[in-house]
Amino acid sequence: MGYKMSIHDYLSHFAIYFLLFGRHPIPPSSIFTQMDQVVDLDSLAIWVTIIAKRATLFKRVMAMAMENLSIA
Repeated sequence: MGYKMSIHDYLSHFAIYFLLFGRHPIPPSSIFTQMDQVVDLDSLAIWVTIIAKRATLFKRVMAMAMENLSIA
């Protein structure tokens, strides 16, 4: 999800999601605030910390999303 929603230089500054679906994704606000931060990919320690935080967030948010889908 993070990869497909990220803007890529090699795709002329488009996100894969946008090229596939013709619109920008609308993630939950709790995910959007985390994904909106710029990550320093040159620092392995920072990158590992960010990935761990995002994995925890996705695990929590996806469980809620699946519960909402089952209700619908």
